[in-house]
Amino acid sequence: MPSYFRTRRSAYFNIAFLFLIAIVWVVSYMQPVLRSFFKEEHVFYGNVSYAAIPSVFGGSNIPFLDKTYFQLNGDPGATFVLYASQEMCEDMSEWFSFSAKGADEIAVEVVAVRIAPSRFIVKAISSSEGELDWDTLSEYHLFNSLVGLGIVAVCTLGMMLFMVLGIRCKR
Repeated sequence: MPSYFRTRRSAYFNIAFLFLIAIVWVVSYMQPVLRSFFKEEHVFYGNVSYAAIPSVFGGSNIPFLDKTYFQLNGDPGATFVLYASQEMCEDMSEWFSFSAKGADEIAVEVVAVRIAPSRFIVKAISSSEGELDWDTLSEYHLFNSLVGLGIVAVCTLGMMLFMVLGIRCKR
């Protein structure tokens, strides 16, 4: 039995499996944004009542991992997800910060796309003090989606290569 784990064939299949795991992981993080490209936009008005930044990747500046969840007007049936770079968030903090003391008193306008019954992807957010416009966010989403799809393509090719090597290898 130990000789099985010393063969090249099992190593090739294990590497192919690692590529498959990478593909699934990247697609699962990109999926909400990719779905948002093909949905109808909605406009919401209100005050931010709840905001959260996931602690695992919060502030990492890694696309699609660094996001902010928030709700408007205390409605738990609508959670908004803002995918933005650290630079965009710093520019936004000049006119609105989710962690500011009086953030719940500032009215915001949110343009978002519904991707689930209670989940929306933010396409633009603005207040009377400033805005994070649709062009900036859509460019960020599109560029990083293309990079992510490139990573998926490379991983798919790598997985297929190692699968073929595993199948053709005699040892």
